[in-house]
Amino acid sequence: MAGRRGADRRAPRRRSKRAEARRHRDGGRRGGTVNGDELRAGTLRRRVWCARFACRTRRWEGSSSAIATPRSIDAAYPTRLSARRRPSASVHRRCTDIQRGGRAIDHLAQAERLVVRYLDHVRDHAPVEATRLGLPERDGDLPDLSPESLATSSRDLAVLTQEVAGALAAIPGDARGPDREGRDDLRLLADELAYRRFLLDLRPRYVFDPLAALETVSSAIHELLKRTDVPPEERCRRLEAAAQRARRIPVLLEQAGTLLISAPEPHLDVALQRLPALIALVRDELPRRADELQVDVSPARDAGEVAAEGLEAYGALLDELREEPGGEWRLGAEDHGITLRSALGTSMDAWQIDARARAWRDEIRAEMAEMSASTWSRRFPGEPVPADPTERIRRTLEAVADQAVEPDELVPEARRAVDEARAFACSAGLTDVPPAERLTVTEVPGYLLGLAVAFITQAPPLDPESGCTYYLSPVPSHWDADRARHFLREYNPAQLRSLAIHEGYPGHFVQLEHASQHERLARRLLARPAFAEGWAVYIEREALAAGFAEGDSSRVSADDYRITQRKLELRLATNASLDIGLHTGDLGDDEALDLLIDGAFQEHTEARGKLIRAKVTSGQLSSYFVGGAELADLRRDVEGREGPAFDLRRFHQRVLSHGTPTVGMIADALADDAPAHRPFQASA
Repeated sequence: MAGRRGADRRAPRRRSKRAEARRHRDGGRRGGTVNGDELRAGTLRRRVWCARFACRTRRWEGSSSAIATPRSIDAAYPTRLSARRRPSASVHRRCTDIQRGGRAIDHLAQAERLVVRYLDHVRDHAPVEATRLGLPERDGDLPDLSPESLATSSRDLAVLTQEVAGALAAIPGDARGPDREGRDDLRLLADELAYRRFLLDLRPRYVFDPLAALETVSSAIHELLKRTDVPPEERCRRLEAAAQRARRIPVLLEQAGTLLISAPEPHLDVALQRLPALIALVRDELPRRADELQVDVSPARDAGEVAAEGLEAYGALLDELREEPGGEWRLGAEDHGITLRSALGTSMDAWQIDARARAWRDEIRAEMAEMSASTWSRRFPGEPVPADPTERIRRTLEAVADQAVEPDELVPEARRAVDEARAFACSAGLTDVPPAERLTVTEVPGYLLGLAVAFITQAPPLDPESGCTYYLSPVPSHWDADRARHFLREYNPAQLRSLAIHEGYPGHFVQLEHASQHERLARRLLARPAFAEGWAVYIEREALAAGFAEGDSSRVSADDYRITQRKLELRLATNASLDIGLHTGDLGDDEALDLLIDGAFQEHTEARGKLIRAKVTSGQLSSYFVGGAELADLRRDVEGREGPAFDLRRFHQRVLSHGTPTVGMIADALADDAPAHRPFQASA
């Protein structure tokens, strides 16, 4: 991908005239696509919603349980943290000592103090996220979505943003060594604060996205119950905290319902798809866990019923929203640019990304045409090679997809693929490899289905010893046979090997485990997706070049794996163009599906799911291509600078030594000759 800056620079299509008129009508309000009549209708609906919820809440408050339900938000959340409060001792106990040889490193120390301040803010205003990070103090709480609490959160973030900006201004632009590291930590924090403020003030998720509240609820329970590797007493504590949260779910959903003024159709569809599994989580899983732990089932069962009724009421609201005009799901060029910079961590803009993606797609299709021709006689003996390259590619990919497993074999096959990837990673020597017991492979729970088919979750930054989990979506039980067949053909054994490299060895798992062992809190806590996804994409290419699937390293053939890998390269470039076309232009559904199916050879089921994912998770689908391109550029630059002395494994270890920052920060660290850290040197 290096050297494509002079490629096709056609800009994505601009916002349609109708969308511009609508934006002008709403006074330029970001995310604003709701007119006055819709706002009045929304206000009336919220009044009815609150009245219904009030009746339910009074009944819930009177129910008996070992866990008391607070009657007001003030009772639930009595502690407010001012912007200038000193960081809590509990947070400090989980933070890295920043002394180096008895000498305090000023800019690093200042950055660490501000990161701890941010962590205090998360604990006080986002208790579910605090649980994910490894802070247990508020495991029984849910966020307060009242206007007063949201305003307090906004003010605190504004003050912290100003202090971070002041600290950054004091560091020279050409800083090196510890000063450079402190500067980069502050830049990571500044980006994190900018995006959090974007989601709170400029495009508030709870106002424009009905899925936001359900994601909070599912994470609130899932983050507590997912750990089964802890002692029984800790599991009991987590179960009690989950029951406390379950009792507070109706209050959270009531607040979320009053905030919601529009529901974009794709977000609404995913929310309604997840709702039954989420109800089952609280109604069935909580008492099941209590029974498994041989403790009194009643509190968990009662809390689950309270939560389930609240979720059913919220589901009724979502059903009503189906009858109203849906909100705008397109982010727009300005807000999409904020997402690229602050959330993803890339310096490329949408036009640069689209230009490089178009050029990469053309190059990959040409390679696939050659590969399919060279393997044609083996796959189709006696059949003449089609002159049309598209037909050759499609027939070849169909032959690979014919190897699809049965539905009940999907996850076991994925585990076999991970075992192969680990064995290869240990023998190929591309990186140090963490211990195998730190990675678990399992199915995606039903309440998390609907977007990504495969993903990995990392260890909490403040509890880094717990390891990672690789989730793979099973075939949903409600799908018909044709839809299931398309899904399994897309995720055939060769593609499962690619996923095992990407998500596991030496991809995300290896990178995240290195990051979890970083000595500084900022680098464990603050991550930029462009580098995270970029590493996984980059290392897939290196694994292919190093010979994965050749010889007896895999049960799939090398030819099948190579053509599948090129298809995935085509897919990630196409996904970037899809993301940009949908959110900064006016790309329609039919055109988007043509791009995915005809342009990138995706199965129909996968393409439809990818379209929904692109609409709901703006920017995320660009991170793969962007990060892979930036890391390829970095590799080219470092190799050119070092010449014959360039060592590939050393380069990888140096790249993995800085957490999950931007690729630009890693480039600066390598230019500064920052040392490599090797926490897993002896593990392989």
